[in-house]
This record gives sequence, structure tokens and C-alpha cells, in this order.
Amino acid sequence: MPVDNESPPGAWKAEMERMPWRHSQQVKVEEALASMRKAGLKLEASVLAQEISVLKAELEALRGDRR
Repeated sequence: MPVDNESPPGAWKAEMERMPWRHSQQVKVEEALASMRKAGLKLEASVLAQEISVLKAELEALRGDRR
């Protein structure tokens, strides 16, 4: 396992705290799929949307729809 003996203590934690997702810059799945479609990736967006639907259905089945 590599050892970082150059960075100061806590450098990794500080870097992770500066990551963009830390500041609510996340894009919703629907928005991402819409962007893909606008960029001409209609087939790819449809495939991903279908796969997401299948995965959601599988999760509901596994959870017993107990939400």
C-alpha cells in the first residue's frame, strides 16, 4: 500500500472538503439525461433511463416496497 509521506497531516481531508459535490453542485439524473438528449445522445440517454427504471424496480422488490 502506498504511503504519502510528503503531504502535511490532514491534507486529504481538506482536499475532500473542497470537492465540488460538497457545495451542492450535483446534477439530478433527469437533468443529466436531458442534457445528453440535447447533445444528440438520445439513444444513450434512453438506454440509461431504462436501466435506471429496472434498477429502481429491483430495489423496490428487494426492499419489499417498505418505504
